[in-house]
Amino acid sequence: MSATQTRGRGAHGRAAGPRGTRPRPRPRQPARPPRPAPPPRGSRRLAAIAAAAILLAVAAELPLLRVFGSPGLRIVLMAVLPATLAAWGVATAVHRLTGSSPSSPLAVASGFVAGLAAGALPGLLTATPDPFGPASLTARVQQALTDGWYRLFSVPVPVPDTRSFTDLPFLLAAALAAIIMLAALSRHPAVATLPAIAGFGGLLVLGADGPVTGTALSGAFALAVLIFLVVAAPPAGKRSVTAALTGAALLAGTVLVVGAVHPGPPYNPRAKIRLPLDITVSQDPMALLSALLQTPKVPVLTAQLSGALLVQPRNWVLLTYGTYDGAGWQAPGDAKPAVTAAKAPDTVGDGTATVVAASPLTLLPHPAAVLASSPADLEYAPDSELLAAPGPVRAYTVRVSVGIPSVTQLDGAAVPAGVPAVLTSVPSCVPSALRMLAQEISAAATAPAQQLLRLQQYLSSAPFSYDHAAAPGEGCASVNNMLASRKGTSAQFATAFALTARLLGIPARVAVGYLPGTVSGGTDTVTDADAYAWPQAQLTGVGWTDFDPTPKNTSQVHQPPREKQPAIQQLQTSAPKTGPVSAPSAEPSPPASGLSAVARALLGAGLFLALVLLWVLAVWLLGARRRGQLRRLQDPAAQTLGAWDEVLVPLGQAGVPISGRSAPAVAVDAARTVPAAAKAVRDLATLAERALYDQVTADDAATAWELSDDARRPALTAASRWVRLRRLFVPSSYRSTGEQR
Repeated sequence: MSATQTRGRGAHGRAAGPRGTRPRPRPRQPARPPRPAPPPRGSRRLAAIAAAAILLAVAAELPLLRVFGSPGLRIVLMAVLPATLAAWGVATAVHRLTGSSPSSPLAVASGFVAGLAAGALPGLLTATPDPFGPASLTARVQQALTDGWYRLFSVPVPVPDTRSFTDLPFLLAAALAAIIMLAALSRHPAVATLPAIAGFGGLLVLGADGPVTGTALSGAFALAVLIFLVVAAPPAGKRSVTAALTGAALLAGTVLVVGAVHPGPPYNPRAKIRLPLDITVSQDPMALLSALLQTPKVPVLTAQLSGALLVQPRNWVLLTYGTYDGAGWQAPGDAKPAVTAAKAPDTVGDGTATVVAASPLTLLPHPAAVLASSPADLEYAPDSELLAAPGPVRAYTVRVSVGIPSVTQLDGAAVPAGVPAVLTSVPSCVPSALRMLAQEISAAATAPAQQLLRLQQYLSSAPFSYDHAAAPGEGCASVNNMLASRKGTSAQFATAFALTARLLGIPARVAVGYLPGTVSGGTDTVTDADAYAWPQAQLTGVGWTDFDPTPKNTSQVHQPPREKQPAIQQLQTSAPKTGPVSAPSAEPSPPASGLSAVARALLGAGLFLALVLLWVLAVWLLGARRRGQLRRLQDPAAQTLGAWDEVLVPLGQAGVPISGRSAPAVAVDAARTVPAAAKAVRDLATLAERALYDQVTADDAATAWELSDDARRPALTAASRWVRLRRLFVPSSYRSTGEQR
């Protein structure tokens, strides 16, 4: 409250003098322009709550960093800031225009619509396009609302930063931010913490195993909740402040306790939820491979086999991947109806599989090289072995060309010419161990088949072992970790094989699907235990040939039968078992974190404490900066009034009535409430009255600031401990009259 606002009126309506005894005639001075009245205190408190709500909304949506990695911060800022500001502005405008409460139905509805539009549209319009999904904005929003959750749960984290995956997060982030802001503007602002906690927890689970630690995010969120509850508490309510601090302390304690008692990996819904495959939403069955192996008894399909498939049961292909960018594999999705594969050059006949799936599927497992399929509307892509249905089906039939290369064909096969470069290219991040392995293999053998056999023998032998429960991932870092630990998933062994084959100049790719399953009496039964990945190499006269570099571990519980490879097994048996001269060692990996549960809890507590101290420091610096600006004002009267304004804040917090009272009256009450500051406040009030009604010099202004400092110290001490604690976290001041002069 400025000194202008502290002027009182005497009993006869005349202004009271500094001593509060009799009115003093105002000296004749040139007329000054009227000063604008400062905004009411309620507006300032509303603005402070809105600022704290923005901080709370940002903290609640920080787990998007675990979902998308660093692009998640762009999503948070692009959605939260426009959504909260728009919701606040529109709700406040409706409140002022209609005279209703900011929490009235009209204000809430208007603010939510404005916040949702302002928060979602920028991200939707600037999202990175991808080949999946529609292009129109309306269709994208509809698809995000219907299939968005499936998209986010169908791929591993970090999720790609493209339209197919960011549309729903933009909508959710904007809606959550608008809800938090509107709840903060209600009569009970603390309610805003409920949607914030729900949104934070949901996003944290959605990004399980993401790149950012949950402890750091939880500490930042707990700090934001603490700040919001302190700011939103009524100014004079000790109980409210106590409740706010207690709630924030409980939240922070819960975060630390959960981090201490749950030292294992976070709950990952991708490893627990069995989602139906939908080719229109996700073309990445490799991402579901680890999750399928967690439920080995879940049935996938039963098939009646006939023809050549009875002699040579084949792997069931879901998709083959030909593009590798260092982060993982990618596959095209350009399937078309009535397209068939060419007959294998080494075919032994056709085979038919009549399949009944355990649940409706759109991405259909099938043996490779489809010649015909039923129903007639199934779509097939020979280049990627993609067989898809326009809608979920449970029964279908495929006729395939079964090829079994002979030993002579395989041993004499060469590298085909005119192969697309994508099938032989490798990124620069490929581990040097694989480059060394390729050099040693090329020095030991020249025929492509012999090189591939040596590569398969090296990866499938000790000390390597198969671990279906190993951490998933097919990027360069995951392959390097597999080479260092000597154990990994089938997808990692297949990736290492395919990359090394490409380094040898041989076209290679990775297929994902199921092993042949259990065949009995012409009936093939496939379960989730058969989920598998294997590499394929392309050779002249042979075509795409399956290889199996994943070791067989007799100690593993799940050991489904592998695909028979007569020619490969015969060549490998007769070939000299020299192998590479030496086993290349993997590049050193960063040491794994060995922090115990207590250490993690202490780390989280230390981070939380550091954030609290940083906030307290920022509040102190803000107050010091404001006082410095007032001290440097050119007008001595403005400096004097600024000194008076600065002492009003601690006096009000100490219990001295301020609003609508004259400076002498404030000085009288200050003498009773804060006796140690009585003389300084009285002399300062006199100087403030002179600054308003008379003239003051630069020396008077310097004296005013000395009196202000002398009065502030005892006033700050006289406030209750709850007020003093709140003052550490909440910057508060009265608008300076001096700044308006």
